[in-house]
Amino acid sequence: MNKQEIWMQRALDLSLLGSGHVVPNPLVGCVIVKNNQIIGEGWHQAYGQAHAEVMAIHSLANPEDSVDSSVYVSLEPCSHTGKTPPCADLLIKSKVKEVIICNLDPNPLVAGQGIEKLKAAGIQVIQGVLESKGAKINRHFFTFHTKKRPYITLKWAASLDGFIAQENGEPYTFSNPQSQTLVHQMRTQHQGILVGVNTIIQDNPQLNVRLWPGNNPIRMVLDPHNRIPKNSHVLQDGQPTWIFTKQVEAEQGACHWIALGEHYQIKDILKFADKKGIISILVEGGTKTLSAFLQSGLVDEVWKQEKDITLGKGIPEPEYGLKWKQHQQVGEDNVWYQAELS
Repeated sequence: MNKQEIWMQRALDLSLLGSGHVVPNPLVGCVIVKNNQIIGEGWHQAYGQAHAEVMAIHSLANPEDSVDSSVYVSLEPCSHTGKTPPCADLLIKSKVKEVIICNLDPNPLVAGQGIEKLKAAGIQVIQGVLESKGAKINRHFFTFHTKKRPYITLKWAASLDGFIAQENGEPYTFSNPQSQTLVHQMRTQHQGILVGVNTIIQDNPQLNVRLWPGNNPIRMVLDPHNRIPKNSHVLQDGQPTWIFTKQVEAEQGACHWIALGEHYQIKDILKFADKKGIISILVEGGTKTLSAFLQSGLVDEVWKQEKDITLGKGIPEPEYGLKWKQHQQVGEDNVWYQAELS
């Protein structure tokens, strides 16, 4: 790696420290370099709080140190006033010499305008350093703004012989402590979590985050005929829950029943979520729900957790001819596979 790539890699590493806390904002890190040394750095730590560039500038031992410095930032500095003032204006005011950017911001409120502001002020701008790495880190945010829908991740657990539950629908515990922690980490990285109503009926899951630091996702339940039990955790714990039905519209505390019509499809759910600003959804539903998403062609990422047991019979995992391209051992009896999507 050359020096520019080394400094940018540091900015990308810093950005990951905000994982689970910044959605719907992107993950952003910033490094300030002068005389070949890092003199300041920061990252976006939580939604609504200071952006990475602000944190980096404020970390300087002397505010005047920013003059003629080089700023490495993993995403184009914002140019508009939202919950915080424009970062491009701060960099101009700080009299930096150059700004090196990993990725352009696809948000229409920015989309190159931050760069134009910097250039108009006489600041040199370099783009595209470690661009592919930055795009992977912020794939949820980029998909939301470029495809106008949430980024969709599917995840399920199965036995070695491909069953996700017992024959009568009763759940089987496939997780070990390490894989349970990984699931909760994944939940913090998504703004929504979705299951079908059968999962609620059989498992009565909480669908929240308990084993990893971060924000709880908004729960979403596909329930066309309004069969969700009234004593379900998702209706009783006071956390936001959306129940998608054909005809029922209602509101009870933090729970909302949303009628999408007699023939609603996956795309209608994603359209609703897009309008609500949901940038990513983790689908943990049963075979029926998972298969519906796979058939929709609107899936971006698929993970399978496989336990080192055989059940012989039960409810089979989704059959969609997926090619598993990556695996990792998680604890003694779990292997995680990532699917290759065309």
